[in-house]
Order: sequence, then structure tokens, then C-alpha cells
Amino acid sequence: MSDELQQVVYISSAEHLFSDEEFAEMLATIRAKNERLGVTGMLLYKDGDFIQVIEGRPEVLGPLFDTISRDPRHYSIVELMRKNITERQFSNWSMGFHHINVNDPRLAGFNRFFDDVEHENVDPGEALNLLLVFRE
Repeated sequence: MSDELQQVVYISSAEHLFSDEEFAEMLATIRAKNERLGVTGMLLYKDGDFIQVIEGRPEVLGPLFDTISRDPRHYSIVELMRKNITERQFSNWSMGFHHINVNDPRLAGFNRFFDDVEHENVDPGEALNLLLVFRE
């Protein structure tokens, strides 16, 4: 096992609009798995769209992202960024989560991000900045 760390940011669309109960169940499973694997990150959800960052060892993130990509709960998965990092930016979160409300003042400047149906046009740096806004 290496001491290297990697960060992956991706976006996707939900297969259906999730209920609070579905989120609670999904997050409990994700958090337990991430703790076991040494993975940290943040998941944002707004109007059927997901943006997520995961951090961990490359040999863990590769297979984990493959599993995430095959999950039938979402589609149109686009990996925006995969980069080596020296330290985790979401170290306190086995999987932080925020269900974004359209009126959330933290969205100022990021509304275009969620309005862009062409996921391929999303700026990776902007996506990471959005995740960082919700880190605290």
C-alpha cells in the first residue's frame, strides 16, 4: 500500500428524485464502506444532480470509482478531475452530504453549474470549489 493520496471529482444525474429516507440509507452504507477503506469526501445533491469528491489511496479509489460508475442509482457519470494530492481537503468526512436548496446563499456564483445540462462543459476547478464551500 502506498502513502500517496488521490482525489476524484465527478458529477452524475440521479435515476430518480431521492427521498430523505433513501438518502439516509444510502449515506449510512457509503459512510461505513468509506471508513473501512480510508476514503473521505463530500456529496452534494440538487434537483436530481450529484457532485461528489472522494479522496484516498489510488489503489482504493480506482476500484471504488469503477463500482460507483456501475451504480444504477445514477447515470451520465462524468469524471471531472483525478489528481494526486498531498493532504485531504475533506479529512473530517467519511462522506459529508448536503442536499442543496435553490435558495441557499452559498450557491451564489455556482448556479450556472447546476443549470448546465451538458456535464462535459463543467469546469473541474469550479466543481471542486463548490464542494469546498459546503465542507464546513
